[in-house]
Amino acid sequence: MSAAAIYADVATCERKARELLNTLTPTTPFEQRFQIEDEAEELREDARSIRTRVENSIEHIRNYYGLNLRVGLEVKYEGRAGRIVGFAGQYVAVHCDGDETFVICHATAEMEYPKGVQVGPGPDERFAHLVQVPAADRSTDK
Repeated sequence: MSAAAIYADVATCERKARELLNTLTPTTPFEQRFQIEDEAEELREDARSIRTRVENSIEHIRNYYGLNLRVGLEVKYEGRAGRIVGFAGQYVAVHCDGDETFVICHATAEMEYPKGVQVGPGPDERFAHLVQVPAADRSTDK
């Protein structure tokens, strides 16, 4: 799902919550008021949850892969120019130029990013110290 579609869902939830609350009047029965307020709060919670998932995806990609990505960033996927339109976990939604729809791809597989996007070590570099070298391969200085 593209970021525009994701954020449209957020806007829809928030709009529906406002519309529900606007139906309340001073004469609205107590139980009906509670029901409307509960429905509105559930819609607002849905909107917060959607935003949080997107933010967590971006944060995960930054922390784990050392990439500072954002919606709209121009990238290349499999050598084709495009731009980021959304996120899902460690995956990025890329809309390649000339395509009708976007593709979901891993943040590091077949991706080329502009200079300055790499803000930290990649996962291979971060965990290189954990790779065990067999004793026969170790050189000894004598």
